[in-house]
Amino acid sequence: MKESSVLKVPVDLKILPLPLQSLISDMLYAEDFTRKHNARVILVKMGKSIIPSIHKLLFSKDVRIRMEAAKVIELISDKRSIPYLIVLLDDPIFDIRWIAAEGLVRIGRKSIRPLLRSICSTKSSLFLDKSAHHVLGRLLYEEEKTRLDVLMLSLDNFHEIGSTAPAEALKALKMFKFTN
Repeated sequence: MKESSVLKVPVDLKILPLPLQSLISDMLYAEDFTRKHNARVILVKMGKSIIPSIHKLLFSKDVRIRMEAAKVIELISDKRSIPYLIVLLDDPIFDIRWIAAEGLVRIGRKSIRPLLRSICSTKSSLFLDKSAHHVLGRLLYEEEKTRLDVLMLSLDNFHEIGSTAPAEALKALKMFKFTN
């Protein structure tokens, strides 16, 4: 690792092994787009073995670190990331919420039950509800969307109809009891 890269490693990255520090620093700070892109590609190719380390970065106060970590997690699409991505659905930064939602969609229908459980157990928020609506809208089959129309409306219109989402998500969980 070059000395100039070492100087740019934020404290949040120092919890990672040196090879990961270097690659993530390149994703964040390299001026050359090809170098940034190649760092992300290498991390994604490293695959599931780096997931626990990357999960730690999702708690960073640095928006760029959270965003890049979320992007790598999205591209690897490991089901162990589902709870972390669900937490990111309520991130104050729109881009991070979007990446998290797309990550859940990429993981697929395995994300439905954990997302519904989260809606049941978490205090509703506009960000979480809108993000959950997006994810469920992409993952549910048309007949499921029809059967869950009250849940979908509640997630989409939080301020207009009140927060019925937790109760409706509990009903939906019963529908998915034996699936996924």
